[in-house]
Amino acid sequence: MNCVCCLSEKIEFNFAGSKQYLTCKKCGFFFSANHSKSILSEFILQHYLEEDPHRAVAFSKKAFFNSALEYLSGNIAEKERKILDVGCGYGYFINFASKKNWNPSGVEIVKEAAEYAKRKIGTENIFEGKLKEANFCDNSFDAITLWDVLAIVDDPYDELKECYRLLKSGGIIGLRTRNVYFQKFAYQIYTALRNFFLKLGFKEPYVFNKFCFSAHSVKILLSRLGFQGIKINNSPLTFGDPYQHSHYSFPIRMIKLSTDLVSRLVFLITGGKVIIGPALLIWAEKP
Repeated sequence: MNCVCCLSEKIEFNFAGSKQYLTCKKCGFFFSANHSKSILSEFILQHYLEEDPHRAVAFSKKAFFNSALEYLSGNIAEKERKILDVGCGYGYFINFASKKNWNPSGVEIVKEAAEYAKRKIGTENIFEGKLKEANFCDNSFDAITLWDVLAIVDDPYDELKECYRLLKSGGIIGLRTRNVYFQKFAYQIYTALRNFFLKLGFKEPYVFNKFCFSAHSVKILLSRLGFQGIKINNSPLTFGDPYQHSHYSFPIRMIKLSTDLVSRLVFLITGGKVIIGPALLIWAEKP
C-alpha cells in the first residue's frame, strides 16, 4: 500500500480508540484502514442530516468566509469571475460570494442541503451529486473551494485532479482541512484526562476523518498534481461552539482564543515552518 499523498510505502498501523488507522512515516498522512467508499458516503449523509447544526455552523464561519473571499477577490479580477464550492452544503459560502460579485456554483451530495441551496442561490447554480458527476467543462472556474471537504471525499487525489481540470490558468484553489498533528495531540490529552473532561461536560475535542492531513502531506499532494504557489497557514477558527463540545461557552471561547494566539505566534517565530493550529488553510494556483 502506498501513501495517497507522497506515494511512500513506509506505512505503519495505528489506533485511535477502537478504530484502526494507517500513518505515512514520510509525510504524516493519517488515514482510516476500514471505511469503504459506500460506507463513508452513507456516514456523511447521516451526519449532515442528523448532527450538523448548519445554521449555527454557518454563523460561526462568517468571519472565515469573508476573509477567504477577501483573499480571492484580491487575487482574481472582478470581471465575470466564477467560483465553485465543492461540498457547498446549504449554500452559505456561495451566497456570500454572490454578494461579492462572484458568479457562484456549488456541488453537494446531501439532497436536503442541495435543495435548500438551490432555493437560496438558484437551481441552475447547484448540482446534487459528486464533483465528477457534474461534468463541468475544462477551465470553467476562476476559483474552487473545498471547506472541510477533502478529508471525506472518496479519493483526495482524484478530487483535486478534477479541480485542477476545472480551474482556469491562474485560477486559485482554497482548502480548509483539520491539522492531523493538532488532532493527535488533542486526542492524547483528552484520553489521558477523559474523566476530568467528562465531569466538566466536555465532549471529544478531536476529529479523525477518513483522511487526515499534515501541512507537509497536503503540500506534496498539490505539488504532484501541478499546483504552484502553495501557501499553508493556520486556518481562522470558527466563532463560538456550534457543535456544542461543552455545556459552558466561556471556557470554549477562551481555549479557542488561546489556541489561536499560540499557533499564530509559533507560525511567526518559525517563519511559517511550524503549523500547530487545529485546522489548515491552503491556497494554491494552477499555472
